[in-house]
Formats: sequence, C-alpha cells, structure tokens
Amino acid sequence: MHQQLPSIGPIHGQLAAPVPPDRHELAEEMAWVHLYRAVRQPPGAAEVVKYLNSNPEARSRHEALYLIACETLHAKALADEQSERTVAAFRAIFVIAPISVLQLATAIVVAIPRIFSGRSTVEPKASKPKVGASRAKARVDVLAKHPEVAEVLTGFAASPSTAPATPEAPAVPEAPASRSGQAA
Repeated sequence: MHQQLPSIGPIHGQLAAPVPPDRHELAEEMAWVHLYRAVRQPPGAAEVVKYLNSNPEARSRHEALYLIACETLHAKALADEQSERTVAAFRAIFVIAPISVLQLATAIVVAIPRIFSGRSTVEPKASKPKVGASRAKARVDVLAKHPEVAEVLTGFAASPSTAPATPEAPAVPEAPASRSGQAA
C-alpha cells in the first residue's frame, strides 16, 4: 500500500506547460504595442487621448500610454509656438524692416530738396479754410475778399443791433448782378 504524497509542485525536470494565449488576446496585445509605438507621433497621440478620455476603464489600465500621449501633444504645442515665433521674427526681418527702410529713404529723398530750397514742408493756401473752422465760416472768409461782399459785411458789422437801412438794401441785389458781369 502505497500512499500518495501531496504534490508540492513540479518535480525537477518537469515544467508546467504554459497556457497558450488565444488569438483574440494576442491580437489585442499587438494592437496596444502598436499604439505605444504610434503614440510618439502627434496624430496618433491625439487619437489615443481622445479614445482614453472617452473610456475611463481603458485609461486606468493604460495610464502610461495616456501620459505618453499627453506628453507628445504638449511637446507638439510647444514646437508650434516656437515655429510661430520664428516665422514672426523672419517676417519682421525680411518683410517689415525693408518696407520701413524704404519709407524712411523716400521721406529723406523728398525732404532734402525742401530743406535746401528753404521752402517749408507745409505751404499755406489762401483758399484753404483753417483747420477746425466750419464750412460756412470758410465760405464767408472767401467771399469777404470780394469787394462788393466786403462792403455788405462791413455794413452788418458796423451796426449789428440795428436793422439795415434802405440805402443798403439795394446793395445786396446788385452784388449778384455785378458778379455775373465779372464772370462773363
């Protein structure tokens, strides 16, 4: 009578046979390996983050993948900012600076003859109204230079509180008649 001893493990030389993974588990593991490789590229990282944000269970199982994907997206954002700053610097150097230099050179070329000729850069014009004056005031100033209108205006200025006398009343109709005579 032979008594059998309890088994305490494989006897030396006898190894336990490994359980072969089924195809589904193997395919799933290969897909995650592929994702770990693809997550280093920004488009792949964006998709992984999008998926893992929508599936919290998968995110808890693959935290390292999620962190790598977030790190990749952050590095891409920093690289994009640096690229924008570089483009802005080159634009300032090669586009804006030459335009500014040309504008300055043009201003100097235009100003040199004015400086040496003694003319001022702004020439006053008699017919141009003063800045800030109304159009009516400017028109009155221009008309005041005409001799017949000046007589009528001085008549009004001499007696502002009194009504114009009868001798001055015919002067107003004569002004348009004499004007048309001068224009012809």
